[in-house]
Amino acid sequence: MSGHSKWANIQHRKFNQDIKKSKKFSKILKEISVIVKVSGINSFRFKNIISNAKSLNIPKKTIYNSIKKILQIKKNDYKYINLEGKIDGVIIIMECYTDNNIRTISSIKSFFNKNGGKLCNNGELIHFFYRRGVFYIKNKYINKSLEEFELMTIDFGAENFLKTENKIIIYTNFENFGLMKAQLEKLKIFNKNKLYRVPKKFIKYITNNKKEKIITLIKKLEKHEDINNIYSNLDI
Repeated sequence: MSGHSKWANIQHRKFNQDIKKSKKFSKILKEISVIVKVSGINSFRFKNIISNAKSLNIPKKTIYNSIKKILQIKKNDYKYINLEGKIDGVIIIMECYTDNNIRTISSIKSFFNKNGGKLCNNGELIHFFYRRGVFYIKNKYINKSLEEFELMTIDFGAENFLKTENKIIIYTNFENFGLMKAQLEKLKIFNKNKLYRVPKKFIKYITNNKKEKIITLIKKLEKHEDINNIYSNLDI
């Protein structure tokens, strides 16, 4: 029995890992779709997203078959939408990417309703979060001393730095994210970047039962195909 139980646990873990891997593949292929349509295949954004796809070990054939399909068929117009929900006083912001707003909203609303929460009106809760930018740059792509590079990027809006053994991480506010991105591209400094959200205030005092219920809902939402990013003001 113990052998069978161990095998079942391994299979369960593998199944969950496969789901996460599949979801990552799906998300990044949809991002490639948008970038190809908006910026084309010769843009810096395209090179960035292809690098990200390769870092996830997505097969080259899958990437380029996807690009080929996008270039040939441009019927599915995916759009970004933000959805805002609340459960037990905790805010959940979902950044979605969908070709069918009605389907996505209806599906996510159902998740909240079944778990004791509610989907709120657009713009009702999102102002409780700051937007920030982050850039990851490997040292080998920087052709100046790190001190010179830091001073230069302060002019582009860098607010904070984090240095590791082989890369530098730059943080900006939302207003300077575009400037930083444009200047690094102009200097041909390869980087990975993204925008993210930070709560202005965390919810700290909540019962363990409620916290478990909220975490369970967030985990369910993470598996939703149309949700790219999830942010919450729950202090975990």
